Formats: sequence, C-alpha cells, structure tokens
Amino acid sequence: MEEEFSLVGMTEDMGINSVLFGFIGLCQMAFPKRLRACYLLGSHATGDGVADSDLDLLLVFKDRFQEGEGERHEHFRRSVGMMARFPLDVSAMDEARLMAEGTVNLKRASLLLAGEDIRERIPLMPLEQWLRFCMHRPYMFMERARARAEGEPLRYPLAHPDPRGELYGYDHSAVLDAQGMPHRGFKELVTLASRLAAAEVALAGKHVFSKRDAIEAHRLHVNNDRTLLFEQIHECRKRWGYRVPEAPEDQAHLRSLCARILDAENHFLGLYKDYLLAELQRGEVRDRVLAARRLGEILYPGSEVPAALTQLQEAPEPELREAARESLRLIERYSAHRDSPAA
Repeated sequence: MEEEFSLVGMTEDMGINSVLFGFIGLCQMAFPKRLRACYLLGSHATGDGVADSDLDLLLVFKDRFQEGEGERHEHFRRSVGMMARFPLDVSAMDEARLMAEGTVNLKRASLLLAGEDIRERIPLMPLEQWLRFCMHRPYMFMERARARAEGEPLRYPLAHPDPRGELYGYDHSAVLDAQGMPHRGFKELVTLASRLAAAEVALAGKHVFSKRDAIEAHRLHVNNDRTLLFEQIHECRKRWGYRVPEAPEDQAHLRSLCARILDAENHFLGLYKDYLLAELQRGEVRDRVLAARRLGEILYPGSEVPAALTQLQEAPEPELREAARESLRLIERYSAHRDSPAA
C-alpha cells in the first residue's frame, strides 16, 4: 500500500498553496516512503511574508540519509526551483541529525505541510552551537557582495560593496516576482541586518526564531547604537517588500541605511575575530578547522592572527595543521597589498 504524504498545512495565499500542493506531490514521487515530514519555514510560515519572499521548505528524511540521497535531493532542489511560480529555497536534513543536534527555527517558526509532525521531539539547539551558527552566518553575505579575485580574502575594515553605487552595492542581487521576472531589490540588506542582529543576540545568550524576532530581540536584549538601524531596515521590508522603491525620497532613505550598515558590518567583524581566535582552542576539530580557515579568508591587520595560526602548525590533528598553513599562506600573499582599497 502506498504511504500517504499529502498536503495538510496551508498558508492564507491560495497561489502559494497551489505551489505547495504541487511541490508535495513531486516530493512523494521523487522520494517514495523516505520522507518523515515537510515544513514551511520563514516569513510565510509565521504570517510575515511580503512580496517576493522565498518559500523556505525543509524536507526531513526518515532515519538517516541513504547512499546517494543527498545528491538526488540536490538535483531535485535545482529542478523544482526552475519550475515554481514563487522562489523556492529547499533544504533537507535527516531525522537522526535533527534529533542529535537540535534546531531553532523549525521549533518555533514553521508550519507542517505534510507527513508526521516531529517538532516536539526535536530538542532546541544548545546555545553554544546556536552561537556558532549565528556567528558564522554574516560572513557569507559580506563575502558574496564584494567582488574580488578568486581566492582573495576580504580585507578588514571593509568598504561598501560598491562605493560608487546608488545603494552602495547592497542591491547586487535581484528579486524575482511570481512570473520569474527580476527586479532591483535589497533583500540582501534585510537578511544581512537580521543576521547581524541575531549574532549579537546570540552573544547575549538568547535564541531567535525569525528575521522579525531577531530585530525585536536585539531591542530587548542588546539595545545599542545599531538597534535602530536594524529596525529601520526591517521597516523598509514591511513597506516595500524587497524591491527598491520608485519614489526619490524613499530611495534616499534606503540609501542612507545602506551607507550606515557598513559600520555594523565592521563592528561585527571585530567581534568575529575575537570569536574565531577563541574557537581555535575549543570545540570539535571541525569547528577549529573552520575557524582556522576563516581567519585566512578575512585579512585582519596586526600580528595576533598569524601568531595564533602559527601555533596551530604544531597541533596533533593533521587537518587543523593544514588549515592553519593554508591561511598563513593567504595572509602572507595578500598582506603585501594592505594599502590597496578595501574589498
């Protein structure tokens, strides 16, 4: 008898629901009897969705991934993304990993779409691991916004992604409408602000469960000179979705926020340096390796980082020694260009 895996949860948007219905049907055909559940995450799950918000979807596979299942999911993810009328962001985790590591957003900011609801059985991610997740996330947005030669590190302190651009380069990624048409957008700015806010909240010892929650928690638990900036950026999302507004006065306001976010980025990178140096000496080997690599991907001035990496060349773990050597090679290669414009 064929196992039932049908749509049981819906949003208030019938257009989105039709996409979800088709998506669940494709999931059942692609992975028969292998899916424990499918969840909608993010703003559409919490009722905060705006025009051009992605549909964030999580597939939970039963037990552990079977051989080749991760690769098949990646192919599936790319294929359905090209077919959908709304932007899809599809991810997958196996049940065993969720139970072992815990989760945050899935616990409090999700909607069951199909399958068995296992959220009550999944633990909340421990704060140390949550902090690690939050501290590493902003780098990805900073890195991909700034064009440079392949392999070249970011240079601290950063400059704007495009100092001569109308929005200083924070509109580098277009947003797609339901017809697949691109529009000039500032989604990367909104996401960056929420990631920076979440990192500072995590440093204060708190979890956050959504973009909106990150902004509100920053006011409640941090409340510094960046709080208002993050709130104003999030308010732009509520007013205009993710598209750059047409009115000149609105564009001027958005431009002023783009100008100010750079200070928040550089403040975070200062915190991140201290965090990475501490990570070199704690946690699992994979965490220490990531910290060692990241310290070569961001070129910090001074001798503190090279000294810490040099010590790691005597570490007993070969992968840690290799990561330290590679980062030192990058620092030596690019430090001669410290006087060139920031990346």
